[in-house]
Amino acid sequence: MNQDRLELNPIGTVESPLTDPASAPKQGREGAPDAWLVFEPEVLDGLQDIRPGDAVIVLTWLDRARRDVLRVHPRDDVRNPLRGVFNTRSADRPNPIGLHEVQVVSVEGERFRVRNLEAVDGTPIVDVKPVLHRAESLGQAPTLDHGDVATRLPAQDLERARRFYATKLGLEPIEERPGGLLYRCRNGEFALFQSAGAPSGDHTQMAWEVDDIDATVRELRDRGVVFEEYDFPGLTTRDGIAEVEGNYPSKGAVGEAAAWFRDSEGNLLGIGQPIRRSSPAPK
Repeated sequence: MNQDRLELNPIGTVESPLTDPASAPKQGREGAPDAWLVFEPEVLDGLQDIRPGDAVIVLTWLDRARRDVLRVHPRDDVRNPLRGVFNTRSADRPNPIGLHEVQVVSVEGERFRVRNLEAVDGTPIVDVKPVLHRAESLGQAPTLDHGDVATRLPAQDLERARRFYATKLGLEPIEERPGGLLYRCRNGEFALFQSAGAPSGDHTQMAWEVDDIDATVRELRDRGVVFEEYDFPGLTTRDGIAEVEGNYPSKGAVGEAAAWFRDSEGNLLGIGQPIRRSSPAPK
């Protein structure tokens, strides 16, 4: 291996309530608290055009990571097969550079308050870059294929819906406005909005893809969620879970295990888990 050395000069540090990498969220959108980016005075000129509300990518040096690791269990879960670190977001890797997409909340001199940063307190900052959406980076006019999908679910009683999502699903809104509640999960977000109309409930309006559908269904049942039971040609549930034939090639699966339930407002919600050839079907 080439022994030439590169020199990185930190431009700031992270101030965060998070202090233990082992207990910190794996990704910033998984419940990371607001944190501060505290920059060195000599780099402030380079930060002048960053404003509250901007999305930026923060590059950090994960100084507490191991540098002798080449294969890991993704998300530190031994149930996941070992994978090369360069195909994961693991902090442990030969050059432990962290990549964090965050939103700037406020700017106070050399201190930038940000949202969705999972780096722990004291982590060195090595660079900041703007988020470029694909259309912008290619000089194209923006179209829907470059946008983020955001589900909207109607609620005739928003407070009733809030209680259902909190007590039954364990979800709390990350933001709210008059007539609306915004939720964020591991990937993606959805909103409940006050509506005089009622959903038909005839089709799935939103779904989660989970790693273990059996465990998820058990947990939600324990919380009081009632799962739908179906029995007609092509779709039969057993203990609330159905096996659906076929899946998208990108999933690397031959089918999908699926379950459905209704929220307090009648919205039909689903849960799915890809069924892969090498893994047993959910029980």
